[in-house]
Amino acid sequence: MHPDAGTKPELSPKAARLVELARDSLGTMSHQQRTQGLLRVTERTASRWGFRPSPLRAGALSLGIAAAALLAFKGWQRRAHSELLSYEVEGGAVRQDGSLQADASSRPMVRFSDGTEVELAEGARAHIGSMTEQGARVAVHQGEVHAHVVHRSGTQWLFDAGPFVVTVTGTAFALAWAPEDERLDLRLQDGAVAVSGPLSGEPIAMRAGQWLTVRLRTGEVLLRDLDPQQGAEASPVLAPSSSARAEDPGTPPAPGPPAAPAASPAASPAAPAAEPKRDWAGKLATGKLDAIVDEAQRRGLDASLAESSSEELSALADAARYTRRNDIARRALLAQRRRFPATQRGREAAFLLGRIAEAQEGGAAALAWFETYLKESPQGAYASEALGRKMVIVQRLQGNAQAEIVAREYLRRFPGGTYAQAARALARTP
Repeated sequence: MHPDAGTKPELSPKAARLVELARDSLGTMSHQQRTQGLLRVTERTASRWGFRPSPLRAGALSLGIAAAALLAFKGWQRRAHSELLSYEVEGGAVRQDGSLQADASSRPMVRFSDGTEVELAEGARAHIGSMTEQGARVAVHQGEVHAHVVHRSGTQWLFDAGPFVVTVTGTAFALAWAPEDERLDLRLQDGAVAVSGPLSGEPIAMRAGQWLTVRLRTGEVLLRDLDPQQGAEASPVLAPSSSARAEDPGTPPAPGPPAAPAASPAASPAAPAAEPKRDWAGKLATGKLDAIVDEAQRRGLDASLAESSSEELSALADAARYTRRNDIARRALLAQRRRFPATQRGREAAFLLGRIAEAQEGGAAALAWFETYLKESPQGAYASEALGRKMVIVQRLQGNAQAEIVAREYLRRFPGGTYAQAARALARTP
């Protein structure tokens, strides 16, 4: 029967399959939508090809072209969707909820489509959370992960460890969390990160070559230089650690090689007692903060400040800051600047002096130190933090008009920095 008589036109198997695909993807079209679509496709096709098809051919041709256009659109959708990050796991499997756990002998590797890699150490537990085109969110529930995040324009990666959030753009690091002891360890090999958490009012900015340890129970925050022989591949020491056990007098020492026989007093002349070596960096790494300050005071603080190396002064200043003996920390930092002015530690001492002054006075003295640091290290690891603190102090001391100038400079230099939101509010920019 002629299709004009009201019967449904018969389509070829291929055309019918295309129509079925179109219906599955687009859903049910209204009669008006279907009619208008068919007319437009038919009219454009006829005018381009120079013929007037029969109603049957027009209907089949219109549906075929519409289905082909739909396939092209769905292909574009798949290409657009493929820009979202994806990942695959080697040496393990991710559960449906995104959780991943390493057993006692495995180190699963998660490889993301942008080249980022996250490896779990033995016994670690992690969770792959939300993913976007710019990055993903990974939660470390227990143990240690090694991450190498590939930096791209607009990269946004977040790593959760207990109550802490590590914001990453592109870097390599080892991150460990011990929930039973509430201890965070982060060793930064390359790049820079910011660590937000309950013990610091502002995120802790870390540069390459630093090691951060945070102990929630005691309120300790340790930030020190990483041993050059230790990189992100070195395992952070998780409490309870060997160093913690060594401090426990109730734990017997581990057996070692037999001791050599003691020399007879008559065998050799008595040698003068050598001054014990000050391993303040080692004590800082194992959390023996009071021991560092006490040793400096026993020797005489003036002598310690005059004779200690740059590394020892840095360890003494950190130990004093973390134990809230800011008077000793200030003297150690001033000695660092006086004796080693051209070193990185000497320049960073200006920033730390600013933080001490801000905590004690909150005014012009802190502002002067932050400006000194920005002048000496405009691209330094603490430049964003120093400029942000300067903006806050200028607003408090000089008002919004002057702070707006600093805010615009901050947005120009650090548009994605920690203080960017506050700077936009001052600069009245979206």
